[in-house]
Amino acid sequence: MPNIILDFETRSRMPIAAGAYNYASDASTDILCLGVICEGTGNEWLWYPSDGPLPYDLTAAIQAADLIKAHNATFDKLIWEFVGVDDYAFPELPANRWYCTSAQCRVNALPSSLDNATRAVGVKMRKDRRGAQLIKLLSIPNDDGTFNTDPSALKEMGDYCLQDCRATLDLSQSIRQMTPQEHADWLLTEDVNERGAKVDVELARLALDYAEDEKLAIAEALTEITGGAITKHTQAVRARNWVIEQCGGDDIAAGIVAELTVFKDGVKKLSMDKAIRSNLLLKAASGDLTIPDNVLDVIELIDQGSKSSVSKFQRMVELADPDDHRVRGAFVFAGAGQTQRFASRGLQMHNMRRDCWGAEEAIAIKQDMAENYELDNVMNTLSKLLRPTIIPDTGKVFVVGDWSAIEGRVLPWLTNDPDAEVVLDVFRSGEDIYMHTAAAMRIDDRFIGKVATLALGYQGAVGAFNVMAKAYGLALPEAQVIAIVKKWRNANQWAVNFWRECERAVIKAMRKPATYVPCGRCQFIFIEGLIGGTLIGVLPDGTMLQYPRAKLEYVETQWGGKHQVSYMKASLTPKADAKAWPRATLYGGIIAENLTQAVAGCLLRYSLRQLDDVVLHVHDEIVLEVPSDIADHSMTTLQTVMETEPDWAEGLPLKAEPVIMERYGK
Repeated sequence: MPNIILDFETRSRMPIAAGAYNYASDASTDILCLGVICEGTGNEWLWYPSDGPLPYDLTAAIQAADLIKAHNATFDKLIWEFVGVDDYAFPELPANRWYCTSAQCRVNALPSSLDNATRAVGVKMRKDRRGAQLIKLLSIPNDDGTFNTDPSALKEMGDYCLQDCRATLDLSQSIRQMTPQEHADWLLTEDVNERGAKVDVELARLALDYAEDEKLAIAEALTEITGGAITKHTQAVRARNWVIEQCGGDDIAAGIVAELTVFKDGVKKLSMDKAIRSNLLLKAASGDLTIPDNVLDVIELIDQGSKSSVSKFQRMVELADPDDHRVRGAFVFAGAGQTQRFASRGLQMHNMRRDCWGAEEAIAIKQDMAENYELDNVMNTLSKLLRPTIIPDTGKVFVVGDWSAIEGRVLPWLTNDPDAEVVLDVFRSGEDIYMHTAAAMRIDDRFIGKVATLALGYQGAVGAFNVMAKAYGLALPEAQVIAIVKKWRNANQWAVNFWRECERAVIKAMRKPATYVPCGRCQFIFIEGLIGGTLIGVLPDGTMLQYPRAKLEYVETQWGGKHQVSYMKASLTPKADAKAWPRATLYGGIIAENLTQAVAGCLLRYSLRQLDDVVLHVHDEIVLEVPSDIADHSMTTLQTVMETEPDWAEGLPLKAEPVIMERYGK
């Protein structure tokens, strides 16, 4: 039967920032209107609660539909279940019939918001910009807790709701539909999101109290050291200017300015962001840069005050279900458009510090905070508490599995180059890949081998090596880094060849539309009629990576003319008056990186399909929450699943050694 497009407009005293699950389940949440369009017939319905029960023909159309489509369908599904079914006798709908057009946009490498997606594709129907004003007017309570019930505004809200349905319909029909497997993986993500992960709310609140005290102490110290020039760690411009002024002599000042200089969109500017602060502290510690002691103190204080852990603890408290303390809705299927890997939202599970306290240490620190003891290095201590603040239910434990060096394994396998088998054999034998890399470069230093392995596989050079080196506290002279890059490439010619093969494959695919062009174990094909011409990378399991509005261009470089492929990049949102969407350029290294990370994502999704009790996953890590008495069995199951290669990945050596945790950790 024809699919249905629907959209709810709602009101609630619960802020939407508390998450869709908490919002939809709150007693104050109510439906303002429901817009529905039948995809096959074009029939439209607009229903208000004051109209009484849903019309029979609308109910019949929804119940008979193959799919119920909505943009950000999680929200509409929850409103249907918590408000529609419970308060207005809506019929219950099978979960597997819901379909998210926002997820459909993401697998098409488009922006996930309806407004930006319709703009990027250029469809006729657009999201009504008046919506934000109407939501503020009708969906958010007044200061006294009452709601605006103006009939004319409510009618306008209904018109806006139907317009969103029309825009969603037009958009969905203009781009590739999700495959059955993509749809199933989105549904699986919904299951994980609905299960949620429990947080230790008491610990999170204690951490917030300590963070607030530390911020005040940092502000006092900054004020004292700078004589009031800087009074808060958030005063970035003041801090940057003060640091430059305090550096005295011309040579020192010039060195500082050079370190603070960055280029954004070709424009030079001065910055003191996290990476630059880290670099300044590292160079000062190694003696490569002279920085006055008072300036170092200020940089360190700003760095401490800027730890992101504070906001994460706040989000834990805001998002935790008031009844069971579980945070739901943390994962976004295909959130990374060019690789279809998962992203995280709300609590942002993906960027919690991996270097963290163990369960016993976390419990001891929690007890100290409860008794108001002083903590050493408060912000650092708190950032290491983030992971352990995620806990299993009573009587349960976490079983955590993490693939070892997954990208380092996938990249050589993906090339299908016989010379890459040497690297794969290192993994198969269980040898140390970093020692192997160092030996292949004739360097007797495992640490350099590690940095080179992690930094250089995607055509990275001196800059990529230095960025990775900084993360590990390593600083080497530029001449030595240049030599390391050259040695790594000579020792891994299979990678260099693959970068070239990737570039040739995308150019050839653009020149021969509708023709599959092999590239290692993948293929590329250019489809002219899809989103202004879309280049598609087809992975070994059939997953499709898309590069919309792709163009083959001839450009002049310092090494002469060359052909290259550019495409519309969803993550680069244009200005309101821009005539075209921002573009990005494909080159061998970035193509190899996209393919490798995407295949790693395929392995994760393949494993998730076989596992129960998944409560979270972070990049290449899977976390199960299981009863303590079956933890050993679950650990064996998880290891078997993660180390068993799919049929499409024959010859790919996989390694995972799950562990049991009483709190989430490393």
